[in-house]
Amino acid sequence: MTIYSAPAIHSRLRRAPSFRHWQRESHDSGGLPLIAVAGSRGKSSVVRMLDAIFSSANLRTATWTDLGVEIFGRRQRGELAPWSRALSRLASGTLDVAIQELDWSTVNAVGLPHGVYPIVAVTNLCLNSDSCLNHADSRLGLAAFPRITHAVRSDGILVLNGEDFSLAGAEADHPSPTILVAINSENPLIRSHLEHGGSAAWLHEDALYFGDHGAQVQIIDTEGLSYAMGGAASFQIINVLTAASVAVACGMDIHSVSNALAKYSPSISLLPRSFHVSRVFGATAVVDRAGPSWFLRPMLRAVNPGMKRTQVTVLSAAMDIPDIELQEVGRLLGRTHGAIILHSESLEPERSALLRRGIRQNDVPPLVVHTPTERQAVGRALRLIRPHHVLMVLADDPAAVHRTLSRAGQQAWVSDKLWDMLQMPTTGNPTSPSPCAP
Repeated sequence: MTIYSAPAIHSRLRRAPSFRHWQRESHDSGGLPLIAVAGSRGKSSVVRMLDAIFSSANLRTATWTDLGVEIFGRRQRGELAPWSRALSRLASGTLDVAIQELDWSTVNAVGLPHGVYPIVAVTNLCLNSDSCLNHADSRLGLAAFPRITHAVRSDGILVLNGEDFSLAGAEADHPSPTILVAINSENPLIRSHLEHGGSAAWLHEDALYFGDHGAQVQIIDTEGLSYAMGGAASFQIINVLTAASVAVACGMDIHSVSNALAKYSPSISLLPRSFHVSRVFGATAVVDRAGPSWFLRPMLRAVNPGMKRTQVTVLSAAMDIPDIELQEVGRLLGRTHGAIILHSESLEPERSALLRRGIRQNDVPPLVVHTPTERQAVGRALRLIRPHHVLMVLADDPAAVHRTLSRAGQQAWVSDKLWDMLQMPTTGNPTSPSPCAP
């Protein structure tokens, strides 16, 4: 039985009838309209999506991410003092909502107050990888996760990634409603959650939905989500579902959420180390930071499904992933046909050897090119790519890579315009004035 034919079951979730109602309830209970977002990946993207949703409704926001504190969209000097001002403005009503990004290490180091957040979202932890559980960052996440769930108010809401079984079971320990988000509503965890009266958000036939067994409402079609590659980037779809679930839970109407997500465009300056897609020389260009295999796999599936397209990959031997993962990362990237451009090998010769060993594990490994620096590697890649190819840059310095790709795209646009002008006929309709006539 699917959720579209299931009998009505009363959901435990009590959606606020409006944002102002949720905001007033937050104040009346002695708290603040404060939202926290945690996770190994994707938390900054969710914060920015939420900020876009609230700002589009003319709500006054503050955010605290790894880039610092922003109040009314303006970057503040320092972090602790500006965040204290933001909380004071929340209390006085001159700010409507604040969104805080929680880092595993910080939570473990300084802790969190108990029962302070009306809504907490956790994007992911391990994505169901056994090897991930032995990773240092994942161990930090496992230690921080109980502290984060305990920071949700007793009448608050927890939003979890239902595709990540390392987060499974947390809703059973949380006394208030939990919203699960997933790519597939037939996921066993989602099915069980819905059957027991829970609420969820999911992907179904190229559209995103929110609801329970009794009622569902469409949020948005995936076709217009270019930053999620029209739905192909499942990890971005999870981020969209998470942001939409948080917004709906605090009283935002579906129409406003849908419009904001449709208009949303990730800012490179605000999300320099996040997943970005663009077009360069007719090729699909993807820039992201390097990550272990459990984060690399879904990215490869999104940008080059079936490894059918020629791909040029730029990566550093000094990228920030554990040594034990280097060989598997090399093997995954070596499944593509095209070229891998390695740089900074002299800084980490042993790590470079592990990467190349992984690449060679494939029957027909791609060409491996060696350059000293990331800048030279990106320049070499731009000379290699052709229309319909894939360029993937796992960047050490994403801001510099984005500038290089932007300049290349502008130069290509100017060249195309000049070519079009040169192809214009010099003779035409005799009644039309000459383009050279005064």
